[in-house]
Amino acid sequence: MMPVTGKGTENCPQHVEFMLLDGFSLMSVSSAIEPLRAANRLLRFEAYRWTFSSEDGAAANASNGISVNVDNRLGNSKRADYLFVCAGITLVAKDQTRLNVILNRRSREGCRMGALSMGAVFLARANLLNDARCTLHWEGQPAFSEEFPYIQLSNELYVIDKNRYTCAGGTAGLDLMLHIIAQDHGDLLARSIANQFQVDRIRTGSVEQRSGSSVRLDTLPPQLGQAAGLMMQNFENPLSSTEIARKVGLSVRNLERLFQRHTGQTPARYYKTLRLEQARDLLLHTSLANVDIAIATGFCTSSHFSACYREQFGHSPSSERQRDTVRFEKDGRRVKWAQRIR
Repeated sequence: MMPVTGKGTENCPQHVEFMLLDGFSLMSVSSAIEPLRAANRLLRFEAYRWTFSSEDGAAANASNGISVNVDNRLGNSKRADYLFVCAGITLVAKDQTRLNVILNRRSREGCRMGALSMGAVFLARANLLNDARCTLHWEGQPAFSEEFPYIQLSNELYVIDKNRYTCAGGTAGLDLMLHIIAQDHGDLLARSIANQFQVDRIRTGSVEQRSGSSVRLDTLPPQLGQAAGLMMQNFENPLSSTEIARKVGLSVRNLERLFQRHTGQTPARYYKTLRLEQARDLLLHTSLANVDIAIATGFCTSSHFSACYREQFGHSPSSERQRDTVRFEKDGRRVKWAQRIR
């Protein structure tokens, strides 16, 4: 097995392979590539090189419909220093067995295995996250926990655990790559690259993702942040405002004042919104029955759940799944992809 190179040098750039699955997020991939390009420009030598691969060697379709040509079929190129599985709304592999075999082979060869956005699903299916913490986009976390309850899932922007590099996607790919570049070539270069992209701060992996319409907990007063955190930890058996106030050391009246001032909602309304957004994630990314989703998000009956869902989103839970398709042009025909995890 060839040793994994350290930082890229003028004569030996680090090779980053992006494995694109149909429906991948183009923003996630672009956010990860651009810091590498900028690093090469500022260093004035090729410290990093990147290639694209797909399952079958054919062009991959991004979730926005843009088709991206690839360099190789996955497994047909030389081992890279990093391999990032890039996935988005489509979580069905064309050949899951072959994909698992190639990913495991790359891991045994010493490749640092990573994932952008929903790509962690495929590392998990290949049993490559069994002993590592990981993260993925907040929208897919409920379904991920259903499919892989034994894997330690984090809500952080990115997680580096041993030689596993997982990232929530979106612009978080930029933060992950800046971290890697800083380790390889120093903080000054990373800050210079951030300035190139008008980024005023480099976020660390410990920054929590913000899901749905919820406000960032680190921007809230401490007791309000604790209250919101308690809500997110207790969907199936919702806590009362009295219980939450007691746990964070406030009176119910003061808790209500804080929520109104910082979120514009009562604690009950804010809590219900969080639960309904969790329900929406489960509808989009799992095949759980509506009644099971209602129970998992703290609604006593399916009818009450449906009424609250319609009030929040303007349509029923059942119609959410009917709307939940994305079409791609491929090989001259229309291909429909379901967005939920199979």
